[in-house]
Amino acid sequence: MSRIEDRIKELATRFSQWLNTDKKTARQQRSERVTRLRGEAAERAHRAATRVQEFRESERGQRAAGKLSDLRGSDAAKKAEAAFNDLRASDAGKRAESALSDLRHREPVKKAEEGARKVFHDLFSGGPGGADGTGDRTAH
Repeated sequence: MSRIEDRIKELATRFSQWLNTDKKTARQQRSERVTRLRGEAAERAHRAATRVQEFRESERGQRAAGKLSDLRGSDAAKKAEAAFNDLRASDAGKRAESALSDLRHREPVKKAEEGARKVFHDLFSGGPGGADGTGDRTAH
């Protein structure tokens, strides 16, 4: 019996080691995927910001900014703004605003907003996975 018990203990030990190794490998792979995705997201955000800046500085972007400014000052825009303000002041608008406020105070929504805030902060500040694309938390 002693030999069988030893074999069972050895098998249990090996199985336990295999499970722990598998968990560590999965955690490491997940961490590497997250780091890679953050780096890719930071690179894309940087490219997008560069393109936006180039567009703003271009002649076409300058014309678009002028037209947008003209549109904001137009009678149609002023009427739309007044209608929007009237809607917000109405009972239906107040109920909708209250419902949105209640929704934003729910825990899952708060967590999602905080997570999104952290990701954007990291992307634009060069923090973990930020603009440097390394994702190295020890460097910051």
